[in-house]
Amino acid sequence: MLQEYVKNVQPEFMERFVQKAPSQVVEAMRQTVTSMLGTLPPQFFDIHVSTIAENLAQLMYSVMMTGYMFRNAQYRLELQQSLSQPALPVSSSATTDSRYAPGTQKSAVSGDVVRWRKDEEKPERVDAIEYIELLEAEVEELRKQLEMRGRGKNELLEYLKSLQPQNLQELTTSAGEDALEAMNTFVSRLIGVAEPTQLKRAATQTTAAELARILYWLMVVGYSIRNIEVRYDMERVLGMPAKLAELPPGENL
Repeated sequence: MLQEYVKNVQPEFMERFVQKAPSQVVEAMRQTVTSMLGTLPPQFFDIHVSTIAENLAQLMYSVMMTGYMFRNAQYRLELQQSLSQPALPVSSSATTDSRYAPGTQKSAVSGDVVRWRKDEEKPERVDAIEYIELLEAEVEELRKQLEMRGRGKNELLEYLKSLQPQNLQELTTSAGEDALEAMNTFVSRLIGVAEPTQLKRAATQTTAAELARILYWLMVVGYSIRNIEVRYDMERVLGMPAKLAELPPGENL
């Protein structure tokens, strides 16, 4: 399935990725490519990059693995955030207005509210105070996310920076054989050189702007390979037949 994906994926899929993927992932990829190639505007500086095919192949593989790592990190970050929110959260600030103290006075609140359970397709009664505390916790979490974005910080990159080297390495060493083979196949498809001796001799040259587009595309492919790998594992566990890898880049499972 992964082999089929890397044989057919096209650069145009990047547009769909930008539309569907979380904004922090898209921005993390852009920042990574920019840090690798610099920030000189291509409309004013015509920069060319020359190397041998072997070096370019290694760079492509590394960048694709970075995209794979971003998806793995996002999985873990989302899980960590979901586990950090208790079912009955402690009351917290429901507003960012500094004129008010955290929390609200709920001693006079009584009764319950009705919520619709989509999974069971029936109404469910929830204690009114518990529901208020749940809303307060959600507002507080949103406030923290807005503050981080306001400071220009990327939550995904900040999470990666906080990891110990061993934990960071685990984000890529967990890649299965199918994923690694798919990455190598994709690099071979782009390089167009199969013989190892030719890789060491064949020279290649491109502009910095074009290389940036290629590297960004490779991150998208690496990210999508992890998406497909997880979906395939789920189908295998559930005993479902494997399907053609049609998952658009950036689309969550």
